[in-house]
Amino acid sequence: MRLRRPRPWAVPLLLWLLTCVLWLPWLGNVPLRDWDEAGIARTALEFAQVADLNGLLPTRWGEPYLNKPPGLHLLVALAIRLGGTHEAVLRLVPAVLSTTAIPLVALIQQELVLQSRRSSGQLPGSFAGEGLATALILMTTLPMARHGRLLMLDGALISATLLLWWSLLLGRHPCRGAGLAGLACSALLLLKPPAALAFLVVGLAAALLAGQPVGGRGLWSVLVQPAHPCWRQAWSCGLLATVPGLAWHGWHFHQRGDGALVMWGRQGFGRLVETLEGHHQGWSVPAFELLKGGWPWFLLLPLGLHLAWRQRKHPSGRWRLSILAGCLAVVLSLKTQLPWYSHILWPPLACVEGPALARLWRERHRGQLGAPLLLLGLVVLLATVLQVLAVVDGLPLVPLLWAGAAFTLSGVLLLARGAARWALGLVLVGWWLALFCFWSTPTWLWELNEHWPTRPVGLVVRTLPAEFPVFVAGTGRPSLSWYGGRLVQPRPAQPPFPHHLVIPGEEPLVGCRLQALFPPSQPPGQQKAVGVQWCDREAFNGSH
Repeated sequence: MRLRRPRPWAVPLLLWLLTCVLWLPWLGNVPLRDWDEAGIARTALEFAQVADLNGLLPTRWGEPYLNKPPGLHLLVALAIRLGGTHEAVLRLVPAVLSTTAIPLVALIQQELVLQSRRSSGQLPGSFAGEGLATALILMTTLPMARHGRLLMLDGALISATLLLWWSLLLGRHPCRGAGLAGLACSALLLLKPPAALAFLVVGLAAALLAGQPVGGRGLWSVLVQPAHPCWRQAWSCGLLATVPGLAWHGWHFHQRGDGALVMWGRQGFGRLVETLEGHHQGWSVPAFELLKGGWPWFLLLPLGLHLAWRQRKHPSGRWRLSILAGCLAVVLSLKTQLPWYSHILWPPLACVEGPALARLWRERHRGQLGAPLLLLGLVVLLATVLQVLAVVDGLPLVPLLWAGAAFTLSGVLLLARGAARWALGLVLVGWWLALFCFWSTPTWLWELNEHWPTRPVGLVVRTLPAEFPVFVAGTGRPSLSWYGGRLVQPRPAQPPFPHHLVIPGEEPLVGCRLQALFPPSQPPGQQKAVGVQWCDREAFNGSH
């Protein structure tokens, strides 16, 4: 009795389900963070409250919002109408969109391996190994999973970009590939328009390099050959699929005029040539993010780069090297640098590291991973011991224990010439479980620990009279506005009187008196309490 071969969509579907199991739990166990989460939530809420066609024009606190298109905001607005404004509901849509990056990167690797084997005259055979390894690496990359769980554009942006890159490789099905490429471009235009052009150029260049030696297997090779029988059909499918994105931008320009160009200019291409809002650290920001979040898979990067260079005469090797180089060029060329701008680098890195993992698994090859894995495991176990002994505070104990034990045991196995597959399996399972447990702790959104909490203070702000403005000392906190249900701006140099003021500390400012304090009783050694003060002109003038 012959066993039926699994359908080509079976492995990507299983990978997507496994990603959902890993990424989606405990989405609502921490408040929204500044800046993006709270801002997107507010714009989505205003979409949910509007029923006419003007609801397609984004606003924030009643004012036109010009920085980003409303692609994600509209979907979150639908979730708000169905499930309310709980953090888990708000984060669910971007998290689910982000999970689709995992099966897409597997499909990209499978297509590359198939094209390479055809170009070299090899029989197709099974080519799911490298795609599976790449998907598992990307699934368990901490920054990829963590940012994918947040109410931010970056996770959905990665998924749309991978859909675009995969479609550009589908030369065997030009109309389908062109249609998917058009849909991906529409999605990018409705998320971050300048990114659509940058990632399209990078994807086209990589697809052209990958498709050259195989007689035009890539979609790009079909599109540039008018004599090809599918040329007209492919272009028609591609252009038709880009209509939603282009139509929204055309209508936006018609309604808002020059204001519609902000997302292309200062908030888009302007980041290439000027530093915005003081974010001028340069390439050190993406370098730090990569070094901080790429473990344990960075241990595979040298072997992955070596394999890609050896395969540079094949479509797969050239595509991996060119897509990594192109994304590095895009990220490092930005004058304005924020930590999540390096998010686009994780899929190309996984595409380079995946074949290395697949080779080690396939050939039961130990390589030189034993000592680095053992050292990494001992460092993580040391951090666990320090947390248990209360030498350090705030580290997630159970995730550290899972990761440290897995890395240490796998390193010992490899050094003792044990089974390589057992060792690699330990790394995968242990790190997967560590991440799964990590989401159950509030530490996974560690940026919240850098400032005073806004959710309890926002509940106090909701009770304040609406006729008096509320200001916050220092820089603005969009999350305070979200939880307070009203716009709370930084206190100006000449504020109107009377007004309420949110400020860290118990001591009232001159001309103000304390109204509420959070928390009411502050434990010793903890973060400074936050007070809500009432400031009026009489008290202010009397103090002077």
